[in-house]
Amino acid sequence: MPNPPRLWWQDIDPVVWRCFGQPEDLARERNTAVLAALEELATRAPMSTAADIRAQMRDVGFRDQVTEFELRTVLDYLNSAHLVEPFRDYAALNAGLDAVVRRQEAWALTKIGRAVVAAVRTAVVDSRRALQLPSRLLDSVERTVRDLIEHLSSDAGLLPTDLDDVRTRLDEMQRVTADFYAALAQMVQSDVTDDLLFGENRDRVIEALRQFPREYGRALRRVEAALTDLESAGHRPLVETAAMHAGLLDARDQQDWIDERVRRLSDLAAWFAPLGSVQRLISSAAGAVHTLLVAIDRRYTALRRGSDLAADFRELAYSLYAQPDDEAARRVYAAAFGQWPAVHAVVGTAEEDVAHATLAAGGVSRHQVDVILREHERVGRSSGRPRKVPDAGAARAAALEKAAATAANRRRFSALLATDGEVPLSYFTGLETPALVILLGAIEVARNAIDAATGYGEVHAEGASVVVRVRLGRPETHLPVRFAEGTLVAPELLITVTPTEAAEDPQVVMTEGTA
Repeated sequence: MPNPPRLWWQDIDPVVWRCFGQPEDLARERNTAVLAALEELATRAPMSTAADIRAQMRDVGFRDQVTEFELRTVLDYLNSAHLVEPFRDYAALNAGLDAVVRRQEAWALTKIGRAVVAAVRTAVVDSRRALQLPSRLLDSVERTVRDLIEHLSSDAGLLPTDLDDVRTRLDEMQRVTADFYAALAQMVQSDVTDDLLFGENRDRVIEALRQFPREYGRALRRVEAALTDLESAGHRPLVETAAMHAGLLDARDQQDWIDERVRRLSDLAAWFAPLGSVQRLISSAAGAVHTLLVAIDRRYTALRRGSDLAADFRELAYSLYAQPDDEAARRVYAAAFGQWPAVHAVVGTAEEDVAHATLAAGGVSRHQVDVILREHERVGRSSGRPRKVPDAGAARAAALEKAAATAANRRRFSALLATDGEVPLSYFTGLETPALVILLGAIEVARNAIDAATGYGEVHAEGASVVVRVRLGRPETHLPVRFAEGTLVAPELLITVTPTEAAEDPQVVMTEGTA
């Protein structure tokens, strides 16, 4: 009996994979081209002749001429690997046994062959795909869970398709999480002076940091509520109802089918548990900021020094590995990390016996060597003298000063906008223009994000470390609010502005949940 789906790695048969690992390039490409052609032909007819296979091989991109003997050799080889199987029409006219076999023989992928070819194609395509971070991923998870609950009572025949969507959502979240962590690992381990590598992973991390506070913080509560409703309905009763409409012809597979779908629903709920993968992913966003800043600093330092610090450590590791014994490796380590006193150049004696061609003797006095930062690039251009290394100290100081001013403004705006509780929009009359712009922008976004279940919308303000929560007042009521810039006529809104630190306090969240 085969292993459960989670233990798929124990059922790998090396025979069915050997055609993809042949050392000869032409044989490997010919085998895979035949498999690719048969996979596409399987959607058009139950079996295909040799002429159909050769024509389809040209369509999938294999341009070499393949003789009938070579194609038959490949098909026999794939038949021995249980990937394809032949079919013959024994009722054909008997004009000679060989002629009947050649003319009436047809081929098709086996069930194992279809699964193997699809798996290899998916692996090759996914390994070369671009980094992805869908902006509405959690919304699609919520929609899938809500469809399961709705169809359980209204149209149970759609439950098998909905359960397949659960697997799709799990695969998407696993892919997104793996891509995000891979980008962080590349920023830590790789050479950040590589513009292509740094730019790709930097954009990935920045996009994740942009989406986590907005998309994930807004949709996470709805997903958790949907999963709670699904748990109340029961995972196993739902899957058992779906099994009656799944078209399972073999009764022995029914229990495995049910167990696998129940496990997927449990895995989906585990992703959104209090200590689940989604919460860890959101928590790692703070670490991603630090990783990105460290990578930028490494890149800045590498451009100043002419090499990357990580590259220097790799070279040192290579040097340590190349030493013949431990004593030599310790000497290299001590010299690299300054555990030996530096030996400077010595000055020769005042007089030198040149009459007898003797070597100049080193004196006993030490020569003071001043260590300074180099002013020119280490390697000159192909023509001309080396360029002088620009002094980035002033730019760095200006950048730090600008960052400090931005942080001070954020703190000042946070103090101006914070409220003791729920207030109307007229509370902010007389607010200075920059703070008012930040507040109105946050109110607009929060109003569009009002959740029908909770009755309010919440958003992090751009430009201030506050969380703005907006709740609609009396319907169809518009009130004028006078500001220094003019009068704003807006719906009646009840606004709460909380500093970010207070919004993240677990005691505040617990008190709100029990209110």
